[in-house]
Amino acid sequence: MIWYALIGALAMSVLVMENHDILFHGKGRRKDIQIYRRFLFGIMTYYATDILWGILDDLHLTALLYVVTVVYYVAMAVCVLLWTEYVVAYLAETNAYGRLLAIVGHVFFSVVFVVTVINCFTPVLFWFDADGVYHVCPARHAQLVFQIVMFVMTSVYTFRSMRRTEGTARNRYRTIYLFGLVVAGLLLVQLKYPFLPLYTIGFMLGSCLLHIFVVGNEMDEYRQEISATEAANKAKSTFLSNMSHEIRTPINAILGMNEMILRESSEENILEYSESVRTAGQSLLGLVNDILDFSRIEAGKLEIVPVDYDLSSVLNDLVLMVRSRADEKGLTLKLDFDRDTPKRLHGDEVRIKQAVTNILTNAVKYTEKGGITFTVGFERVPDDEESVQIRVAVRDTGIGIRQEDMEKLFSEFERIEEGRNRYVEGTGLGMSITVSLLEMMGSSLQVESEYGKGSTFSFSLRQRVISWEPLGDYGASFREHLMKRREYRERFTAEDARVLVVDDNLMNLTVFKALVGKTLIKVDTADSGGAGLALARKKKYDLIFLDHMMPEKDGIETLQELKAGTDGPNARTPVVCLTANAISGSREIYLSAGFDDYLTKPINADLLEKLLMQYLPENKVERRVVSEEEETEADSVTDLPDPLRELDEQSWIDVRTGVKNSGSTESYLPILRIFYTSLQEKAEELERLYAEKDLKNYTIKVHALKSSARIIGAAAFGEEAQALEDAGKREDLAYINGHHDGFMEEYRSFEEPLSAVFPEEENAERPVADPELMDTVYKELHDAADDMDCDRLQAILKEMEEYSVPEQDTERWKAITDAVNNYDYDGVLRNLP
Repeated sequence: MIWYALIGALAMSVLVMENHDILFHGKGRRKDIQIYRRFLFGIMTYYATDILWGILDDLHLTALLYVVTVVYYVAMAVCVLLWTEYVVAYLAETNAYGRLLAIVGHVFFSVVFVVTVINCFTPVLFWFDADGVYHVCPARHAQLVFQIVMFVMTSVYTFRSMRRTEGTARNRYRTIYLFGLVVAGLLLVQLKYPFLPLYTIGFMLGSCLLHIFVVGNEMDEYRQEISATEAANKAKSTFLSNMSHEIRTPINAILGMNEMILRESSEENILEYSESVRTAGQSLLGLVNDILDFSRIEAGKLEIVPVDYDLSSVLNDLVLMVRSRADEKGLTLKLDFDRDTPKRLHGDEVRIKQAVTNILTNAVKYTEKGGITFTVGFERVPDDEESVQIRVAVRDTGIGIRQEDMEKLFSEFERIEEGRNRYVEGTGLGMSITVSLLEMMGSSLQVESEYGKGSTFSFSLRQRVISWEPLGDYGASFREHLMKRREYRERFTAEDARVLVVDDNLMNLTVFKALVGKTLIKVDTADSGGAGLALARKKKYDLIFLDHMMPEKDGIETLQELKAGTDGPNARTPVVCLTANAISGSREIYLSAGFDDYLTKPINADLLEKLLMQYLPENKVERRVVSEEEETEADSVTDLPDPLRELDEQSWIDVRTGVKNSGSTESYLPILRIFYTSLQEKAEELERLYAEKDLKNYTIKVHALKSSARIIGAAAFGEEAQALEDAGKREDLAYINGHHDGFMEEYRSFEEPLSAVFPEEENAERPVADPELMDTVYKELHDAADDMDCDRLQAILKEMEEYSVPEQDTERWKAITDAVNNYDYDGVLRNLP
């Protein structure tokens, strides 16, 4: 009976092709679709028994055939039960007939299951004789009759509903009741001819009709609804994000100018007006920041970045903020801080402070009399000696929350008792943002409230302990913290030290050299793992920095190859990982991979100097100290030159942040020039990788662009790149396809404002270098490139800026310049005459 297997295989193929979307992408949809999806899997199981039945019967494997037949009867009963549940759920009518139909379906399944179990001991449904021939028993006919009755009942139920409907719904109901009649009719025939696969054929035809006229249409409508919803959400998030950025720029300008009025004016009424402007401006800025955070959370672009922090400093900032607001309303503020709480912790200090600020601010807003109690304590984590659970609670004597309003508390743009609280400022986003931030950090917000008496908001957050030094008196602890900041700070030079930096991003290499420029350290650079290994085989370095994500050979692979050469000059040289992914657990990941330490990008100058002082040989480091005044003066961003000042007015870039990341304005300009001059080339490369569906290298290049954007101060664009990079890592092509074009359009839009900073230079007034000078320059370039000495190469190019190259050398000189700027030593040598 191999033909039985063939018909089953055909029916299986038709069902899978017709219902692929529901079977494999139908999770999370409405109840009736979920039941229909399970019904399809039941049919597939039934078809599988048909296929196996035909094959095993042909091979005369009676024992296995018996097992398959048992599964066949159970699968048949499951299908009838699920079909009944589907019809009841689809019609969604609350009446006695529907309840009766559901009960009868479960009774039928239970009876068939029990009878099938009994059949294992005494034949009541079927049996096989000594020759392996299948025989049916009277109970088999009774089971078929029962199925016929069930399908007829569902058809009658649907027919009654169909008569009360019109249009598309009427057509869909008609298809459902015809399905039941078709299967019931074929089962009647099967009573006479039990070996004909009429049940299989009936399900195959019926499922096709259902797909065409009912489920398929509904899935199309569902997809359209989802698409429209996603488009609306995307448009909303984009609008909120863009408007927040746009509004924040003039607000900052207003607050800045108002600050000058407060400083310079002595007229009492002007100062009074100006103070009102500052208060209103700060409130408006807070609202805009809430909307921006909300849009970032919705878009999945807000990151948790753990750092080491001082709890006493965090608490002091929070207390200062809430105390001033409480005093304005005449409220008391009680502090209940556990003195034994460890004060040096590792976590996202900024987001913790933001979450607690929202809770404290809400407490003050909705409390008219009485006061607020701010509690902080801790509990040790039993399975982790290096972590604690920090407990934070804020109790107020405010208006409280009704039980029915609890859900509104965490809804976006919705406020509790709007009429009563209409004079309370806010967007209604604070608690929603707080809940999202806590969830991102592995915690949740707990609320206890009694209407008219007050509320308590609390959460528990796991943090890694850096030092078990207790918090003690938080006020005294914070004053000590401030004193330490006023102490003299250590700086150093290391003229004899040499380090190697390997990164495929030219801007990162340039930034690194700028940040260590004052230390006089000799820095060699390489733009790939292979080039870095070549340098490491030739020279001895005191410290090596390796970028994690690089094409062809990443940082971990490069490190493994470097350490594998035990007789090489750098087999024992400390190696630090450079990474743009500051995720929780990063230190453990990189240390287990063999790195001695890691440093996040954009590189923090202070952390870089600490690493250098920690790992460079002590005899090569000359230490000195600078006062806080000197340090502040050195770190401050002075007035920007005109082109950069105009660029800083653009909403997409924060030039001062870029200058801080680069070390100085002088260092920032060449870094920004690299971003500008490479923009077109990188855009074309990304478009090519996207078109070729080269997901791995696309992700690597977006990762590099993210790092570049953050360095120059384009933080929002860097977050968009981060989202694309994350999508590439999880192979989410749908997200990339939906965001690539907009991302590239925004990237290319930077070219015009940057062109105003770097206009084309005129070469007419510069003297032309004579052939003798060019020969000398080419020889010096050859020697410097052969020694892989990027400093000498840059110095040669700098000297040549006083000349224009002869016309016949223009193309060669451009190629050499590009190779030098990309640290491509082989490229320099290839282009020399």
